[in-house]
Amino acid sequence: MTISHFNPQMPAAIFGLICGFLISTTSVAAADGIQVPSGQALSFLEFISEMDGDIVRFRFLAPQIGDAFTYMDVANDFQVVCDEQVMPVLGANGLEPRQIVLSMSAMDIPFGEDNPDVLQFFEIFRPENDTCIWEEY
Repeated sequence: MTISHFNPQMPAAIFGLICGFLISTTSVAAADGIQVPSGQALSFLEFISEMDGDIVRFRFLAPQIGDAFTYMDVANDFQVVCDEQVMPVLGANGLEPRQIVLSMSAMDIPFGEDNPDVLQFFEIFRPENDTCIWEEY
């Protein structure tokens, strides 16, 4: 399995060169202050492409989950982020994954690291007709 990571270095740049694709920052909100229905503070952490692009992961920092926000408070944020942030980037760059995995983490921990002290929420979507369709897992 090939995993390609991208971690933004500048606050205004969400995506860069990923798996040979230039991801445009113009179709995505700034890395900090992504607007979501819950009103929580949400910022982009990392893009990961797996299985030759069949699975893409977008990781977000949500420092208030578990304190000020429960899963039910932020559940609708996943759909909005997927439809309004992720889908335009995928379309603009010709990326056609089979599955989109979105995660929110209370702290920035390395991908794949298990830390029982850090709350994380995950949702899986499949892209269909420029929309994210929620997939129960």
